[in-house]
Amino acid sequence: MRKHLFAYLVFLVGISLYAQEAPTFEEIDFYSETSIRTYFDNNGAELIEGIWEYSATDGGEYKLAIIKQGFKFIAYIIESKGPWRPGDPKASFETAATEEIVTINWVMGDKRTKIKAVGVVKNNSLIEFELLGQTMLYKVYPKLGDTKKRIKTGEWAGNGSGLIISESGYIVTNHHVIEDADDIEVEFILNDEVQKFNAEIVQADKVNDLAIIKIFDMNFDGLDPLRYNFKTRSSDVGTKVYAYGYPMALTLMGKEIKVTDGIISSKTGFDGNITTYQITAPIQGGNSGGPLFDEHGNFLGINSSGLSKEIADNVGYTIKSSYVLNLIDVLPKSIELPSNTYLANKSVTDQIKEVSKYVVLIKVK
Repeated sequence: MRKHLFAYLVFLVGISLYAQEAPTFEEIDFYSETSIRTYFDNNGAELIEGIWEYSATDGGEYKLAIIKQGFKFIAYIIESKGPWRPGDPKASFETAATEEIVTINWVMGDKRTKIKAVGVVKNNSLIEFELLGQTMLYKVYPKLGDTKKRIKTGEWAGNGSGLIISESGYIVTNHHVIEDADDIEVEFILNDEVQKFNAEIVQADKVNDLAIIKIFDMNFDGLDPLRYNFKTRSSDVGTKVYAYGYPMALTLMGKEIKVTDGIISSKTGFDGNITTYQITAPIQGGNSGGPLFDEHGNFLGINSSGLSKEIADNVGYTIKSSYVLNLIDVLPKSIELPSNTYLANKSVTDQIKEVSKYVVLIKVK
């Protein structure tokens, strides 16, 4: 997904390197400085992370949000008088052997030309470097000396949702839920009680934002046959649907499974994306990776993202089950998918009780 779309398209879990306290990186609205400040308030600001203003002899004026991604720090536009839009990446910074020296790759106003420079960081509040003249960045937020929250050792950094697709413990979720995760733990209802198991990534599809993890835990003995149907054919607009998941399970909303209803409002997603449905069932941060079912107990796809409520209400996107099947087809070991019609004539209440057994809370760090 292109960076400049972050202001519109909100991924619902975020990078697992940060605590799951809204907003996560993908949920930042670069059109709102309040959103960016809240991000740093909740997640801390490491080294040169923060909001900076740009001053140069060429007359350019920018306000930037510098955010760490991997081992680099990326500067995104917040405000600009030029051709830039909020959320556009303007520069990348990489620390040298000492944190007082950074190498800088700066994108010029034509958005094609890049200039490499070396900068000097002074008191973590000023960065000086040479482009076409003397250039300076000065930090405006967070203020020096502010104490910011950090993820404590042992804490889970974030959560998402997933669906069990085999008796042996294979689970499908979104790739962005488990990306960069060192540890994964799943929770779900087994034998009428919530149980926790370790899991590992076995297959990933970054392009379609899908991943399959598997329970690898000596305390896991497998499951009884799964009583739902994995539907691979496309569903029609107007189909009644139910979205399952664990939104904000580690913070505001608790660990009880949440179910919302709506319809398929379009057979294509954001910008005409054919891999997804557009749905009206409300989904929030933490729903990512959770399943979408119809009123007959058929699995239709994996909920992945939604539009910011500032743009439109109740617009979510679900990756179609046929793309999940493509990923399953390349697993090292073949699995038998659920094809049970047990739920077809059950009431909605009974369906929810049964499906909830197979929807897992995924915690990462």
